Amino acid sequence: MQPLVHIGYHKTGTTWLQREVFSSSAAGFSQLGGAQRLIAVNAFSFKPRKVRKQMERRIGEVLDRGLTPVLSSERLSGAPHFGGYDSEIIADRLAAVFPNSRIMVVIREQKEMFLSIYKQYIRRGGAASLRQYLAAPRDGYWMPQFRFEYLEYHRLISRYQDLFGARNVLVLPYELLRSRPGDFLAKVSGFMDMPPAEPRNRPMNVSLSALSLSLRRHANRYVVLDPVNPAPPFDFPRSHEILERSCRAVDAIAPKSLLERHERRWRQRAAREVGNRYSHSNARTAALTGLALRTFGYDCD
Repeated sequence: MQPLVHIGYHKTGTTWLQREVFSSSAAGFSQLGGAQRLIAVNAFSFKPRKVRKQMERRIGEVLDRGLTPVLSSERLSGAPHFGGYDSEIIADRLAAVFPNSRIMVVIREQKEMFLSIYKQYIRRGGAASLRQYLAAPRDGYWMPQFRFEYLEYHRLISRYQDLFGARNVLVLPYELLRSRPGDFLAKVSGFMDMPPAEPRNRPMNVSLSALSLSLRRHANRYVVLDPVNPAPPFDFPRSHEILERSCRAVDAIAPKSLLERHERRWRQRAAREVGNRYSHSNARTAALTGLALRTFGYDCD
């Protein structure tokens, strides 16, 4: 049985898949863990043979239980707030450690994805406005920041198809998971030659509103220490937890009309920034995968 490596993308139902499917022996899966061994390692310190040996031991334990081993982490698709600078590096490391695995990629329509990524950035502790988040680096230097190229899915899909073979790479739209989870899971099970898993409807990572996140962004600047905000003047313990609770409190009491107005504003701005810049990439993604992306709301040439 080939292991399944699920690389994300971010904000495509990964938490739900990990908790409700890939951790479920009833669904036939068991998670391996250890993704950080392929991510948070200096290039000169990465030893693929050592990592492969460690992973093979764990894979054997899972197979002995009659289950399919899964390595699942959205971080394997790269770091969105840093332009996906290590996406190809991680792909090459996965090929060195799991040469006979099957790869699963979940994508999402870019306007929705972009807005969701920016919201995630603020929840992590980011303090930049949307304009600052998108600002080009001065003097033309390459800086680790969000880049629109990260959401040109054909680039990463093509790389994984080159490394593992096209038939060993499954690409699915997040929109299918959201609208028809049973069909989504049937495609995953069919890809792995397994009986279909039953979907369990349990929401994960419910998004905060644009209004509460606008307020949190200003607080982040002063009290949250994170790689996306490395130098706040103060670093309060449990600041993430306190701000998260505060945002949910705001969302619970704010008038619905006010929440909708802020959300609409953010969506309009995201739509302007994204425009139709991904139509050519989406057409190439559709050609690589056979997906009818237009039917899911993607712009295509």
